[in-house]
Amino acid sequence: MTEQRTRARIDSATKDRSALDGMRRSFRTILDRQRENAHRIPDIDSRKDRLRKIKESSVGNDELFCQALATLHDNGFRVIVAKTAEDAIRAVSRELEGQDFVVKSKSNVTKELHLAERLAEGGIDVVETDLGDRIIQLAGCEAAHPTGPACHLTRGQIAGLFSEHFGKRVSDGPKELTSLMRDEIAGFLSKARVGITGTNAITACEGAVVVVHNEGNAAMCAMRPDKHIVVTTPDKVVPSLEDAMNVVKLQTYLSTGKIVSSYINVITGPSYTADIEKQLHRGMHGPKEVVIVFVDDGRLSADDKEAQYCIGCGMCLLHCPVYNVLGPEFGPAGHKGGQGVYLAGSRGKLDESLDAGLYLCTSCGSCAEVCPASIDTKKGLSSIKNEFRMLKKDISPERAAIVASVRNYDNPWQAPKRAKAKWSEGLGLRPKGELVFFAGCSTSLVMPENAARTVGLLRACGTDPAYLGPSEKCCGSTVRKLGEENLARQKAEECLSDFQRAGARTVVTSCPGCASALNHYTDLVEKYGVKIQHISQFLDEHLPPSALAPFDGLGRVVYHDPCDLGRALGVYDPPRRLLETATGARVTEMERTRELSACCGSGSGVKSAYPSLAAEIGRDRLALAKAAGADTLVTACPWCVQNLRDCQEGSSAVRVMDLVEVLHSALKPVHSETEGRRSTRR
Repeated sequence: MTEQRTRARIDSATKDRSALDGMRRSFRTILDRQRENAHRIPDIDSRKDRLRKIKESSVGNDELFCQALATLHDNGFRVIVAKTAEDAIRAVSRELEGQDFVVKSKSNVTKELHLAERLAEGGIDVVETDLGDRIIQLAGCEAAHPTGPACHLTRGQIAGLFSEHFGKRVSDGPKELTSLMRDEIAGFLSKARVGITGTNAITACEGAVVVVHNEGNAAMCAMRPDKHIVVTTPDKVVPSLEDAMNVVKLQTYLSTGKIVSSYINVITGPSYTADIEKQLHRGMHGPKEVVIVFVDDGRLSADDKEAQYCIGCGMCLLHCPVYNVLGPEFGPAGHKGGQGVYLAGSRGKLDESLDAGLYLCTSCGSCAEVCPASIDTKKGLSSIKNEFRMLKKDISPERAAIVASVRNYDNPWQAPKRAKAKWSEGLGLRPKGELVFFAGCSTSLVMPENAARTVGLLRACGTDPAYLGPSEKCCGSTVRKLGEENLARQKAEECLSDFQRAGARTVVTSCPGCASALNHYTDLVEKYGVKIQHISQFLDEHLPPSALAPFDGLGRVVYHDPCDLGRALGVYDPPRRLLETATGARVTEMERTRELSACCGSGSGVKSAYPSLAAEIGRDRLALAKAAGADTLVTACPWCVQNLRDCQEGSSAVRVMDLVEVLHSALKPVHSETEGRRSTRR
């Protein structure tokens, strides 16, 4: 049933891409504003380093959490630790006894709890006071971004929503839309006796709650006369107010592009006065009580707590290729995208994680590059998939077929083992040698001509590469990304053992996925003493420039960084140097390259299970190439080449070529002749 829902969500999103144009424009606005204000926060890298250290030392720190509970209690807060989501909902419901409505400000954890809906079931009307959240509440849809929940809706859609809500025609002018809702919310605020807010940070030393907001509504919710209820999570606790301010500064800049929010409220308990005979009296202005409900719900007992380092800035969403297509359909309530899926799974909610899109992630890793806390969501999701498979949970027929094929045929393409070596016939390759060419499954079966070209390029370097032939195993890259960790490690070790027996000192792969997979298990690489390189690395070091004769005919060329070659292995310059030598022209850089390269869409089984999603992601990447004026896009990965070609559906708008194809075409005749003579030797 989950798989059916997933496919339905993909179909809906891909059939009408324009539905999320508002979200994409909003995301571009945030990034533009960040660039404009970057000079005003020159120490951002050191702030990120500090954030990571704070989170590593704070999240899961029982002593610090207990300190926070004690100082909050001493400051007059009433503190409740709710073990489960249901406990949290019951606790808030008890605090609202006698109330028929409550005002609330923005809070991701309350969205996670579906708190407004659950309270409504008990007869308590919850009014969202943040403009974006109020729009989402009226629309009955999911938030698209932590700080811009309604950014996926156009002002025309909002005007239609307001016209229905207010029972009169409302124009799409931002001023009218804002003023209408402001006046309605003001009326609710004036009548409310209790307010609910979230918090951006809680300080253990001072016992303070820090709330950041732009509209002023959170402060008004916090100042209701009877009670202020703070709903939060243990991971919000940091050691000091200075640490909290670092969180606030990063969150504000990264989520909005601004340097500071309009309001930063630091609350250290109910208000008090001692102006009459120095006798302390609480609740002079504002609420008589301030109650904090900490929602545990698997957080405190989680073995992997890295997902809880998140500060809710939403930067990962701005760079996620899947989210760019699916929007809020990817991720659970309150915590969107791959990070939200990771958070749910890390807390033991595997079924929720699956339903939210566990297998939608392409494992590109772009989220980790922009996360201020350096959360490795790709690694986290891989771990959850592995746990999922260890519990023998079902996976889709497409993914099951890939895993079975690797087990039975040593390739993910369900092809006979002997078919992998067919490309090598007539090339006279030895089975042993110090330099071994590892063709890999995809190159051998999908682009066999590139395998032969790679041999020619290696020979042009003056080497005589060996090839394992039909005994070449699968590297395990694909199954590792599907959560089959044990099988992946087994396959990698089988390959490395074979290399050692073949006398290899260096192994060159034509696929970045193979190079990444074989280098992944550093203990095995060290054990077998083999150096693994991608072909671009080897050629950059060994192919003499004189072997290439620059040729034209490709027009303006852009280079697409494959995720497994760039972010996984840190290889960015070698392919570019080779390409410039081969074409005699400077490579044009398109938007989102190198560390921030956009994904092609084919990774982690997405192309096999969800081809329409992979195609849309591929088209997004090609759109960036077109925007850069590219005639030809060159990459260095067979998976990227295949998906970027397939998604164009026969169109030749942008020519897609593999780096090996370009380099082989640029080989001078003397080297081609040498290659031919060696190919016929027996």
